[in-house]
Amino acid sequence: MAMFKLILLLALCLATAWRFVRNDSAEYAAFKKLTRTADRQRCYAGWIVKSFGFFSGATFFCLLTLQRLHALLQMPDEFSPLTERLQSLVPASQTPDKGLIAGVICGALIGGAALGLVVAKKFKLKPVTVGDVEPLMPRSAAETGWTTLLALNAGFSEEVFFRLLLPLLLVGLLHNALLAFALATVLFGLVHSYQGAAGVAVTTILGAGLAGLYLWTGNLWIAIAVHAGIDLLGLVVRPTITRMLSRSSA
Repeated sequence: MAMFKLILLLALCLATAWRFVRNDSAEYAAFKKLTRTADRQRCYAGWIVKSFGFFSGATFFCLLTLQRLHALLQMPDEFSPLTERLQSLVPASQTPDKGLIAGVICGALIGGAALGLVVAKKFKLKPVTVGDVEPLMPRSAAETGWTTLLALNAGFSEEVFFRLLLPLLLVGLLHNALLAFALATVLFGLVHSYQGAAGVAVTTILGAGLAGLYLWTGNLWIAIAVHAGIDLLGLVVRPTITRMLSRSSA
């Protein structure tokens, strides 16, 4: 019965992910043709609602069904072998506070991006963008408010789904934590197929890094914070600085 329940819940999660893979490319293609900011803002709002409803909703439903809601605050025992392996490579006792590390990572990314944009503007270089994400960036302050919510939601919803729920269900069926996280990471990359092949590759690598951060720290919320910080960098910080530099040069 327990195995049957895991299979049903995993099927629900895979159907949820498949919905995004199937529909996102068409929705994104339509979004790129929009010119009115009101229409773009409605799309941002719709994506936030759907992402939170599907990913966060599925996570809470499955964890409640499994009576594992505490996994949001405490790493499941099933992941312990990987955690011990990572911490043996970089012992926790020899590193600063893990929350501080997450803050430093986010700060370095934001600071580095800001400096890079200033340098690119000075030397008239085009900022590097990996994957088809340029149309997603806000064009005004009003749109930036929605992309801020979009980034925060992605940080939470995608982490609880791809770094906690999917590996938890997969390890229950496969009895192999490493394989479970590897499969969840690949699926995380495929869900971003609307960004093209380069976008899938980058998000897969990013997903692997976030999985490693979660396992090493034993704290899902640190991974959530870093993920949200990365998305805020691309969807809020970079476009805001770009607009400021454009106005100053004008």
